[in-house]
Amino acid sequence: MIENLNNNDLIKITMFGKEKIVKVFSTGDNQFDELGNDKENNFQLNEKEIAVLNWFIQNIKIEDYKKEVVEYCNKIYNSFNPAKQITEEDVEKEINITAIAINVTDHWQSKSGLIYPEISFYGDCKCDEEGICIGFRDSKFLGIESQDWTL
Repeated sequence: MIENLNNNDLIKITMFGKEKIVKVFSTGDNQFDELGNDKENNFQLNEKEIAVLNWFIQNIKIEDYKKEVVEYCNKIYNSFNPAKQITEEDVEKEINITAIAINVTDHWQSKSGLIYPEISFYGDCKCDEEGICIGFRDSKFLGIESQDWTL
């Protein structure tokens, strides 16, 4: 269990049955000081961010979301190369998770009704040059979008 962590620190998690080092970063309200200015790059994550991260590490396994990743990637491929399709066996080669993004904020829903993830796997994806974000909110799977969903 993580008790203290700074923005952009590296942690070790298990992903697809292997240990992997990923960066943890905050995109939420904690990244700003009381005047609304950006904090230094390695500010300390707050209690709520640590709690969400600990829940995530203890309860979420990316391999449980292979089906959803396949559906997302094939939908993207269909938009520009319908002949290209992947299967669950391809997921480990299709995505490269490099970080966990924590987005604890008071503004978690856009004016259009889009709900932003509170925490997500964040990384590269062959089907989407903008990368992939596998998001969760309120201890539930929220969906998969490109990386800008959580930024």
